[in-house]
Order: sequence, then structure tokens, then C-alpha cells
Amino acid sequence: MSFPLIQNLFRPHATLVAGFVLAFAPAISRAQGEFPPDSPEHQALTAASPFLGDEAFTLRQDYWRGKISPTTGRAVKLQFFKRNVYQLFFGATPADLPPKSKLFLHIYDAENQEVAKAEGEMGAAAVALEFNNTLASGIYLVLMRIESLPGPFAASDVPSVMFYGWK
Repeated sequence: MSFPLIQNLFRPHATLVAGFVLAFAPAISRAQGEFPPDSPEHQALTAASPFLGDEAFTLRQDYWRGKISPTTGRAVKLQFFKRNVYQLFFGATPADLPPKSKLFLHIYDAENQEVAKAEGEMGAAAVALEFNNTLASGIYLVLMRIESLPGPFAASDVPSVMFYGWK
């Protein structure tokens, strides 16, 4: 799959294309259990739960929060350092997900090459991606998207979040 607009995001003075938003929510100050079970935060943190007890794992305190529809994805630029192993957790509000949809995470390098990808289970409200950065330190593009069957829910905005951390 090719994303021609991604190339422009890596140019030095590029303007972010409409539809690509980088918005970080305030610091995470609540535990997973304090988010309602139907929230996207709860879904993403549930996917992250196997890593949260590992003292070597650091969960970033800022996270992306916004809305995504099956007709539009969202992308954020993140700096990843060589030799770190990154875990990304993309969650959506279960009640707002179109039936039989899937969540996807993609990571692209500065040359517009996909270096990691994760595909969620059909109907699941979260997906996790591990990226072992053996490549190089630098800016990477993380693309979040929802794939669903055509129909009336295909244009619905779905509240979503993405957390990430590293070892």
C-alpha cells in the first residue's frame, strides 16, 4: 500500500496535510482501571497491560487522542532511537467501531518505506505493535487506520488513542 502524501511529511519545511493531526493529550494521571471500560484509553491500556509491570518498560506520559474514520487515517511523527524496542498501542471506542472492522498500525521511515505493521483482529477495539529499531535514530511516521466494510458506518468518526513506550 502506498501513501504518497507521506513523502511530503518528511521534507524539512513541509506543512502537515489536512487530515493528519498531531495532538497529544495531557499527561496520563489515571490508572487503566480509572478509564471507563468503553473508552479508547481503556482498550489501548488493556493491550499494553503485559508491558506495564516490566520495570525496563517506560510508557510515555503523553499520548495521541483524536477521532479516526474508516475513510481517513491519522499519522503522527515520532522520534525513535536506534537499539530501543518500541511498543505502540492503538485503541478505539468499541461502541463506535463499525461492525467487522479492523485496526491497523504502520510505521514508515524517512524514505517512505514501511518498517513495521500490525493488524488487529476483526472486531477488536485495540491493536499492539512492536518495533525493534535496529535501523537508525530519527523521525518515523506512525499511521493509524481503521478498515471496515462499505456501508453507513464507513464515514463515522471513532474516538481513538495511541500510547507508546520503549525498553
